[in-house]
Amino acid sequence: MGGEPGVQTGEEIFMCKISVIIPMYNAESYIRQCIRSVIGQTYRNLEILVIDDGSTDGSPGICRQFSLADSRVRLYRQENGGVSRARNYGLDIASGEYIFFLDSDDAIHPLLLEEMMGQVQTQRARMVFCDCARMDSLLLEDTMDSVSAEDERPGWLTAEGAGAEEWFHITYTKELSGICGLISRACIGKLRFEEGLAIGEDTLFMYRMFRKQLRTAYSPCAWYYYRMDPESASHVANRCLHGQCFVCHMMIRDSEYQEGDYRFALRWEERLIARIRQQYANCRKQRDEKGCEELREIAAGERKSPLYRSLGFSRRFLLGCCFVCYPVSVLLDRMDIRLWKWKEAIRNGRK
Repeated sequence: MGGEPGVQTGEEIFMCKISVIIPMYNAESYIRQCIRSVIGQTYRNLEILVIDDGSTDGSPGICRQFSLADSRVRLYRQENGGVSRARNYGLDIASGEYIFFLDSDDAIHPLLLEEMMGQVQTQRARMVFCDCARMDSLLLEDTMDSVSAEDERPGWLTAEGAGAEEWFHITYTKELSGICGLISRACIGKLRFEEGLAIGEDTLFMYRMFRKQLRTAYSPCAWYYYRMDPESASHVANRCLHGQCFVCHMMIRDSEYQEGDYRFALRWEERLIARIRQQYANCRKQRDEKGCEELREIAAGERKSPLYRSLGFSRRFLLGCCFVCYPVSVLLDRMDIRLWKWKEAIRNGRK
């Protein structure tokens, strides 16, 4: 595993600059709120790099207005090449010691970056993450109107070495598979996002970062506000690029399998099978026959995997039932959810 560069003293840490990288494409409706949430941070030593990915609306003009009012905001433009290329551009030009990625339709709590840098100082963390609150535009607007620098400070957990990897693969997979966190630029090094990957590029990037086994801090406090826009690029991609939905999971699974960590590989195989079933259900609802047929072929290929044969009988049965007798699969899913809720209720009652 990769070693860590030298760690700064506490005084040096609070002199550190954070490069906030915001990839933007036609975000005229949301970019004001996004940038305002960064400008309003209590941690002031920032550069705000907006990477315009060939927008055709008024969003670049809005960013130029911000740059005139606040010299920390800088606008760069590239030909349309996707969010990964925009993030990579930002990494190439960033001058900060720490990197924070923020999507142009999202926002963050005003205390977030100060709190994250506090974990760098007190815990010597090289990566710091918080939970993500997913909400529609109306709720996000209400949330941003109510947050304050006087809000209660969150609690934090830390891990490093094999424990940090365990967080990513087992404990906090959902929370750490996105890039809503602060990362040491020295630790990123030459690592970049996969520009050919349409979906899951952030999860693959984080997987490669967690393989470095860096000291990591995480808070379950949801201070990153993710806008659930049904017309966003990720939602459109999930509807149209069925095969692309699984590439990231397959790459992580195969990498762990080749490294001999079968426990982690099997967990990603389980997630892959669950995602195939979920995507098939979506196609059925949308009456997407072409998508259903594509997913049948993907599932048939997965059944040949040695890891698939290591799955429990119930998971294999549910996948087969999904394609052979879909109504029964739906009924079994409902029973499985009720069983899970019952187990959770018993577990919580014991605490």
